[in-house]
Amino acid sequence: MRNLLLSNPLPVFFRSPVIASFCVMCATVSGNIVPEGAKPWPEISGDGVSAFVQGKNVWLELDESVIKAKRVTIPRLCATLRSVEWASDSESEIRIKPVSTEWAFLWKESPEGAAVIKLEFDTVPLLPADCPAAAPVGDGSVLLHAYQAETFGEKILFEPQWYKNTVGYWVVPSDYATWDLSIDEPGKFTVAVLQGCGEGQGGSDALISLRRGDAVKAELSFQTVDTGHFQNFRWVHLGELEVENAGNFELRIEAKKIAVKALFDVRMIHLVRQAE
Repeated sequence: MRNLLLSNPLPVFFRSPVIASFCVMCATVSGNIVPEGAKPWPEISGDGVSAFVQGKNVWLELDESVIKAKRVTIPRLCATLRSVEWASDSESEIRIKPVSTEWAFLWKESPEGAAVIKLEFDTVPLLPADCPAAAPVGDGSVLLHAYQAETFGEKILFEPQWYKNTVGYWVVPSDYATWDLSIDEPGKFTVAVLQGCGEGQGGSDALISLRRGDAVKAELSFQTVDTGHFQNFRWVHLGELEVENAGNFELRIEAKKIAVKALFDVRMIHLVRQAE
């Protein structure tokens, strides 16, 4: 649909700049093509899909083979999904199935209009390699989001759906998650986690550590808290970490013992500098 005006040129007597601009504007407003201001995103494009980005929105333009397959896959991005829909306002439902490095979008019925999926994010989406380390704000505190995490293991992954927005599927004890951050001054920091944990699933033993390379600079043991559901998120204060030197760190969360089926889900981690 993006190439509609090129593949079906207007007769010569209609090819004026005014008419052409008007036609492009009408097509864009209708929601049936990618907006003209959107830029190609080749890094997440692939066989059967051309990706375009503008601000917090991404458009996936699909070819006939992908539509027939009823599935398209793109690399995992660092951002939380606010909505997923067909640009043509089709009522065909799109389901997302994330894994650690990719996101698959699936549907049962082909769209009635343009074969373009629109993704709206809460922040400007980035590839994991381009996601900056979390930086301290004016009071020295650092806030880490689930979408900034890198996950390692068999099942653990970032779930980008608006109702999840979490590091989840933490069911294998050896799986772990890391965040890159910087700390501008040494000192003591209280640590709180915005976590969800299913009914009867609390009481797992876990560890937060601050690392530089293979060296552990500070660590804090804690237990997960039952919040009634894995999507019932609640801030839980874990204790304090003491940081002796400023600089760049990796924060790691790992399980020591999973009490029942899963460790917990993590949406945010907050390190707050304490007054001396």
